[in-house]
Order: sequence, then C-alpha cells, then structure tokens
Amino acid sequence: MITQPSDKTIVLDLLRCATPERDGEICRLWTRYGQDIEVAESGSGLTMNATDKRIRFDTKTIDFCWLVGFAFWKSLEVYGPALELATGTGTTLEKALVIDEQRALYEADFKQRISIGQLLIAAQRTADISWPEDLPEPTTYFDSLQDVQDQATLDLVGMALAFTFFHELRHVMFRFENRDAPLPRDEEEMACDTWARAFMTEKAAEYARIHGREYVEVAQMRAMGIALAGAIIHAMTAPHNRWGSADYPPLSERLKAMIDGHTLAETSWFWTFAACILIALLRQQHVKLEITASTAKELVDELFNVLG
Repeated sequence: MITQPSDKTIVLDLLRCATPERDGEICRLWTRYGQDIEVAESGSGLTMNATDKRIRFDTKTIDFCWLVGFAFWKSLEVYGPALELATGTGTTLEKALVIDEQRALYEADFKQRISIGQLLIAAQRTADISWPEDLPEPTTYFDSLQDVQDQATLDLVGMALAFTFFHELRHVMFRFENRDAPLPRDEEEMACDTWARAFMTEKAAEYARIHGREYVEVAQMRAMGIALAGAIIHAMTAPHNRWGSADYPPLSERLKAMIDGHTLAETSWFWTFAACILIALLRQQHVKLEITASTAKELVDELFNVLG
C-alpha cells in the first residue's frame, strides 16, 4: 500500500528543497515550534495565514500562486524589448513601450491572465473558472512538464511558494515567542518578509559550493523567486489595501524589501526580471513611465521611486 505524505510533510519538503543547505535548521525549527499545517476548505477569497500554533492555507491559494506566477514570468516577453530599447538608447520607458509594436498583443494576453487570477479569488473553487488552455495545471513533478520554459517557471513558482511559507513560519515563531508582548502587526509583517528573504539567500554560496554550482546562478534564481513572490502578493491584495493599514505596511515597502538590496551585479538577469515585474504592476495602475535609465538595475530604482 502506498502511503500519501501528510500536508505537513509536503510543506516541509517544499522548504527543504528550496534551501537544501539549511535542511538541518528547517527541521529544528519545525520540531521546536511544532506548528500544525491546516488545509482549509476553499471558498471566496484566499487563505494563507498563521497563528502561534499553525499555518493555514487552502488549495485555491496554491492554484492562484501558480496561475499568477506563470503570468508574471511572461512579463519578460511583454516588457523586455521596451526595457532593452529604453536602457540602450536613452529614450523614456514610456516612449519605448509605444514604439514596441508587439507589446500591445502580448500585454493584452498578460492582463487577461491576471484578470483570470482575480476571478479565481472571487470563485468558490478553482473548477469554477476557465483555466487557460495553454497553462499546465499545478504540479510538483518537474518531469511532467514538457516545455523548458514551463520547467523554469515551475522552479520559480516553487521558490515563491517557499518564500510565502517561510514568511508564515516566521509569524508562528514571533507569536510563539512574544505571546505576552506581541509586535505591532505591520512591523511583524515586514520583519517576516525580511527574515524569509535572508533565510533563502544568506547561505546560497554554501549550496553552490556543495553542489558544484555557480553562486551567481543560485543567488539569481532565488532572488527571482522572491521577486515573483512579491508580484503574487501584490496580485492577491485588493487595491484599497495596497496603501497599508494597522495590520500591513504599504505594499511598495514590502516589494522593496523583497526586490531591492540584492548584491547581484548590475548585469544580472535578475534586474531585468524585477524591472519587468514592476513595469507590469505600474501599467496595471495606468501610470505613465516617463523615466530613463542606462541599466535594468537603475530602472528598478527609478520604478520604485514611481511606485512610492
């Protein structure tokens, strides 16, 4: 008889696969805090939260992360050409977007996928929406995806999900340790983002050394996964909540904590990906991007200034 892994084991395996070099630390945290993993029944809205005793989510939220994660990977082909034109010629990003004749078609497809994500949030279950025909359904099996781009995106979505669960694990830790004197909710939220990012990146060099990989390649992949997590969080947050509240800091601050400050070289592909994500977010808000930059990294800095 084949024994199916428990929900707790599945989440634990995700975290261990995302950061193998911290396997022992993850297992010790898992044992010390003893949090349960609770899979809630799907319904309208999304579920991903934590208390001092458990992490709770629903499968529809995982489907949402998959759908939106694949959509934002496409932002590279939507906005990459205009980004290259703007940084290569000194023209404004807004003008470069207008010059790129193919952009409108790709952008319409991208926006449609994001709108399907919003329909998924409102739906009672994933089966209630029309899943994009060319989008593979959620899977953890790398070999089941035939397309190389889909395989690469699966890696990034896995990293984004790991970041989200590390974030929730830090909530468990905070609330377990500070029951009598909890942090202000917005400060705790930002601290969880910062901790999750550090946990996934600080020992990337150790993983690269042990497995014979280039450090830059590993660090870049993890940074891209964290940036993708930021885009997913933005997509799952209602527009009126993006400015922040007593419970949550402004989304712009959270995105900056996830994306900015990586020590990758200015030539790293990460900055191009991060810039395309930020362009996508600002285009959804109908913001004119009358900015110039000579590198993708400089463009990321300018886009954050516009994002606020």
